[in-house]
Amino acid sequence: MKLRTINNAERICALLAEGYTLRQIARELSFRSASAIVNWANEDAGFRERYARAMDLRCERMAEEILEISDDGSNDWMEREGLIAPDHENVQRSRLRVDSRKWLLSKMMPKKYGDKVTQEIAGDASAPLITRIELVAVTPKSQLEDPPASNGSDEATVTPLQARSSR
Repeated sequence: MKLRTINNAERICALLAEGYTLRQIARELSFRSASAIVNWANEDAGFRERYARAMDLRCERMAEEILEISDDGSNDWMEREGLIAPDHENVQRSRLRVDSRKWLLSKMMPKKYGDKVTQEIAGDASAPLITRIELVAVTPKSQLEDPPASNGSDEATVTPLQARSSR
């Protein structure tokens, strides 16, 4: 049975836009794995465009779900022993659902849903930004490797580099 058909392409894109995962779609359409769908999109330019548009629609749907989940307080309260009390488990589950969608959107569409990062350089606007490069004299390697000359006395000769590093 051929899986790469126009009907399957339409079905994949429709299910993606509805928010189904690739694993769910692969099971539904009898693909061996979700990566088979991704490989198809990588190899077929026509399907790739439709797939990309379906993924964008999926992200838009996810953004709408964030609002729906946040606005739905229908199960936030429950009756316990004759008292109305908050259902903390439901509230935390809703928070997790919203946070998961926000995180996914920030990774899938960072330009639209990612954190906005700005960088500012503070200082005097009328003064130019100054960078200083400092040059340091280095003793040539050949002078460092030569052993001190013995002048017959017990005093060792100290080179300027040795004097500087012993301070």
